[in-house]
Amino acid sequence: MESIALIIISSTLGMLVVFLFFIAHRQHKEKGFIFTNTWLLASTKERENMDERIVKAEYRVGRNVFLMLGVLFSLLAVNVHFLNLWLFALMGGLAVLLIVYAIVKYVTGERLRTLIEAEKKNKPTKKALVKLSLEKPYLVIIKISQPQ
Repeated sequence: MESIALIIISSTLGMLVVFLFFIAHRQHKEKGFIFTNTWLLASTKERENMDERIVKAEYRVGRNVFLMLGVLFSLLAVNVHFLNLWLFALMGGLAVLLIVYAIVKYVTGERLRTLIEAEKKNKPTKKALVKLSLEKPYLVIIKISQPQ
């Protein structure tokens, strides 16, 4: 009886893992709905007017989160059968890493959004020229403008 329950639980977790990896793949290809706080909390007007750099950054964050969730649930599916303490500790560490990653990316995404909006208005903040990197949007290079 126990083995049948374990098989049902692990196969259900396996289907969830396949679904999470499918969403991560769609996010990697930048297709489909974006499952991030910035996108979900934005109104439809804000979504239409979002800069392409923000949309790409949101797809990247969504991909990484769903990829880590897929790995976490695959470890859980394996742990259902083996019940190893080190595997449980690995899952806990990965869960903490996932939470920290999501919080850091939310904060840096808000900062990126603010800087892009300032760039669109052509009003550099604190007399600075802001250049945003497309590859790594969390790295913002600020060059102080020289007085003329």
